[in-house]
Amino acid sequence: MSLHPPAPTGFAETVDAWAQTVRSVADLGRTMRPEHAGLATDCPGWTVADQIAHVASTEAMIAGEAVPDLDVGGYDHVRHEFGARVEQLLESRRGRALEDLLDELEWRLEERLAVYRADGVTGEEDIVGPFGPTSLEALLGIRTFDVWLHEQDIREAIERPGGLDTPAAAHSVSRLFAVLPRVVARDAGIEPGNAVVLDLTGPTVGRAGARVEEHDGKAVGVPLFTGEAEEHPDVVTTSLSMSTRVAMRLAGGRRSPEDLPITVHGDEGVARRVLAAMAITP
Repeated sequence: MSLHPPAPTGFAETVDAWAQTVRSVADLGRTMRPEHAGLATDCPGWTVADQIAHVASTEAMIAGEAVPDLDVGGYDHVRHEFGARVEQLLESRRGRALEDLLDELEWRLEERLAVYRADGVTGEEDIVGPFGPTSLEALLGIRTFDVWLHEQDIREAIERPGGLDTPAAAHSVSRLFAVLPRVVARDAGIEPGNAVVLDLTGPTVGRAGARVEEHDGKAVGVPLFTGEAEEHPDVVTTSLSMSTRVAMRLAGGRRSPEDLPITVHGDEGVARRVLAAMAITP
């Protein structure tokens, strides 16, 4: 796996990347036209204002705010228990003025930064995150990916492109690259004897790949470009080339592959199956 600019490493750099993308969400909210708040985004059922409320309310949940007992069963886009919790937090903020939501988001940013940058905090602390027990650093990694995807949702809706070569962007791409072997072998069901290479043309430039091998009767994805000198059997390689924006719209489940510019070299059937399986968000 190669990536430029490189993804953040360590807790302090992850905190900085998270803070940068949260600030970008707030800055977009402060500088967009008032009528933009009601625009629909690529997240089904969510407007631009809902995106901002979601980022603020999730940070509030991380800080200890209880999930309100609100009925969100009438929303078609709520498909599972975790989605219901997210929607309940958001629902509690619907109807509030955009300026109020932005005030809360900016306050939460500073409140959380005071926690994350406090003396003695290393990121190794055990906490309970949205998906269960984890470390503080792992939680910040999830939050950086999530907030950055929502930053891009807002940018797409208000036609303000940007933020595609930031530390948060590189971190988000690295998360896609890390799970590509699973996506290829398990989610897309690509058969042994094949390999898939994903080339990102920028602004964050990178390459990752996976070779599918049979281990104990199961198809297993083996990462490519690891720098190891081991010899492996020949494979049929399919290459997918796309921009950072396109790859991460797919990774977030925001757009269909048919609606995005993608260049394929190799097996078109393998390409279609992998592209259809690239959504890695819950």
